[in-house]
Amino acid sequence: MNKRLDRNIISIKRTIWSNFDKFRTLGVFYLERNAVLNKIVSLPEEEISKIADECREGGVRWRGFVKHLNKIESALLGEREIIDMSQTSEPAFDEAEVRDLVKVCESASGVSVSFGLSGKFNVLQKGNRNGCFEVKNISVSPETEFTLVNELLPFWEDRYSVALKSDKISVAISSEDPKTGKKGSACAKLYVIDEKSVRIDDLGKYIDTSALTRWINP
Repeated sequence: MNKRLDRNIISIKRTIWSNFDKFRTLGVFYLERNAVLNKIVSLPEEEISKIADECREGGVRWRGFVKHLNKIESALLGEREIIDMSQTSEPAFDEAEVRDLVKVCESASGVSVSFGLSGKFNVLQKGNRNGCFEVKNISVSPETEFTLVNELLPFWEDRYSVALKSDKISVAISSEDPKTGKKGSACAKLYVIDEKSVRIDDLGKYIDTSALTRWINP
């Protein structure tokens, strides 16, 4: 059966489309709504039918979305420790580690980044109104550049993120609200996932991030 054309799946997709809750920690690495749909599609038909009925009854706001979302994120995190130092003065990374990992290149039209990684990765790049770009199992090297800001595109001032995912290590850069209470500011955060932990910190602690946040709306 073509799941894409199944009436129950269509009802569920329409409801999921209207839900914008995010992963609490792993949002830069995943398309949350796709993750929920993929999990539901893997369930037995009777469970899918029950969820479809809930969606039809609940209308636009489906309370079960967050329940599925939290279970999925917990499974993805596993036993990893979450180390988020972005709101403190303490470092989550060694400075030399970050300098080897992230390279920023500013040009007349914007800014790109490269990562000190080699291998096969799934890449997810997000922008608010400019949508997202996802490609799986591509070869990445330290010479591979990812354009984060192109000032010749519409809505280029929007926040963005780029994430590289693999089984051994996953890395992401995201422009976000620094939550300092200062209106009109943004910060660039670095996320690194390995087998033991998820580390998050303000990239500006380690390198000059002015090119990454210049004119970006938080």
